[in-house]
Amino acid sequence: MQDDKDIWEAFRSGDESSLQIIFDKYYAPLFNYGHRFSADDHLIEDALQDLFVKLWKNRDSIKDTNSVKNYLYKSFRRVLLRILEVQQRKYSFAVLDEWSEPGGEMAYDQTMISRERLEEIRGNLLAALEKMTPRQREIIHLRYYEEMEYEEIAALMQLSVSSTYKLLYKAIDTLRQYLSKTDLLILLTAVSLKKI
Repeated sequence: MQDDKDIWEAFRSGDESSLQIIFDKYYAPLFNYGHRFSADDHLIEDALQDLFVKLWKNRDSIKDTNSVKNYLYKSFRRVLLRILEVQQRKYSFAVLDEWSEPGGEMAYDQTMISRERLEEIRGNLLAALEKMTPRQREIIHLRYYEEMEYEEIAALMQLSVSSTYKLLYKAIDTLRQYLSKTDLLILLTAVSLKKI
């Protein structure tokens, strides 16, 4: 199985099937990431289409990259923010959206935790998210849901690595004010299980 760098190199050389492989692999994660900026599925889909059309059109001038994932996230973020800016939309980050919706299901063994307890955790999570800045919500998503390294997050969010640590610490500090250590562990476990 080819790794990302080989596929990226083939794509840059004009191999259309390689673009399809990249599209298939990253479409869903990028779509999910788009919800950190807008709840509008159609707008996110338009931004993704724009991204992949631009990638194909500009393949000759696109440079090599150490991280295809980071390159795509950064490029998608730029495209999406430009669209949102043009439409004068406000950010409506929906971090961990599935936990905040009534009746939403967590990918966690329901026998280990009661529904009432889940609702309590959801309520506490919502309270914590409301107190966070959009960038704090975004960094929580990138670090724990996308499992990006601090260097990747710093590049994507255009921060220094030390500022990335500080931003994440503040976000976690806000979570701790509203969620117990056990609740945090349940949430992080649920995030991990959702990806299996």
